[in-house]
Amino acid sequence: MKNQLTILTIFLVSCSGYHDPNRTISSVNYVSEEQPPVEQGEVWTDREMKAAKLIRNQFRDILEESTGNSELMRRDAHPKHHGCVKANLEIDNSRLKSEYRTGIFSENREYKSIVRFSNGDPNHRKADKKSDVRGMAVKVLDVPYKTYLEEVGIEKNNSVHDFVFMNSSEFFIKDPKHYGTFMDAVSEGGFSMLKFGLGSIVNPSDKFVSILTKAFSMKVGNPLDIDYHSATPYKLGDTSMKMMFKTCKAYKSKIPRKNASNNFLANKLRSYLDKNESCFEFFVQPNQDKRRNNIENAQRKWSTKRSPYYKVGRLTVLKQSKESIDARNESCENLSMNPWRAPTANRPMGGVNRIRLEVYVKQAKMRQDYNGIEYPGPTKFD
Repeated sequence: MKNQLTILTIFLVSCSGYHDPNRTISSVNYVSEEQPPVEQGEVWTDREMKAAKLIRNQFRDILEESTGNSELMRRDAHPKHHGCVKANLEIDNSRLKSEYRTGIFSENREYKSIVRFSNGDPNHRKADKKSDVRGMAVKVLDVPYKTYLEEVGIEKNNSVHDFVFMNSSEFFIKDPKHYGTFMDAVSEGGFSMLKFGLGSIVNPSDKFVSILTKAFSMKVGNPLDIDYHSATPYKLGDTSMKMMFKTCKAYKSKIPRKNASNNFLANKLRSYLDKNESCFEFFVQPNQDKRRNNIENAQRKWSTKRSPYYKVGRLTVLKQSKESIDARNESCENLSMNPWRAPTANRPMGGVNRIRLEVYVKQAKMRQDYNGIEYPGPTKFD
């Protein structure tokens, strides 16, 4: 139970999209020096900033506590990787309206990339066969534009674009008010946590249990077998979007029923790519219904009928030897992934992602400094 609650605490970096209907948006822009101006109905006031600072401190404490006297400080989220593998990302903007051809979608070209597959549980020793959130992060290399983190001076000359995806199209926590209730339940434990879960079940507007159950119950025999989602919105021209990497694999690997090793997903990934290449189709979902698709509600599911997906490219995971994947493990441990490593034209949107901006850089610097790695970690790979 403790590990499950820690996982949920970690995902709270994506939960602060509360919009009080009595608060005005147009006259409010209380952002920190790192935060971009609000737009497209975003809400970011002193209240959200205060919540972000509290969450940032909570994550720092979690990381310090979990590290203890260990020689290595691991990630607070998704510390166990199945491998960092080579890939090529091909962009094809032909299906997008001209006004949406911005940022990475402004021109058709191919990029070398590194893809990190992972489990979400803070316990990096947890067996792969057990239920968990699954992650896929893509580091696109040698991009010809500056990212938001470079624009505001946090980083310079990295020439990378990061995508941080997971196996759920929505997040678990709705907004800061919901977040506060959840944190109170976690602190009190026992009956309070049970009450919180039951409250979600009986409240039709709270998707906490259903989203969590769907993500944790997804059966995975190979990290290449499933679809991965941005879950939170990003900027696309004068609207927002969500994104998805949809697996090309028709055949799904079976999960071992007996004698499955704790790391069978890493083994399956290595064995498959040693003989085959694989791929994911890259899709964007422009927000065509801004009234329903409130970008400040992290639990909101966007209707694909009202806001259809458009294919914008393909991520080809290259055939590569087991030995080459193993040799990349140290780089895999040392690198950092941040969704704000994106051009301003495709920057993350909403309070969910603004809290990520407050947390991710500081957490990465803390971890890499402890491990003797220069921030932001590797951006070149063999």
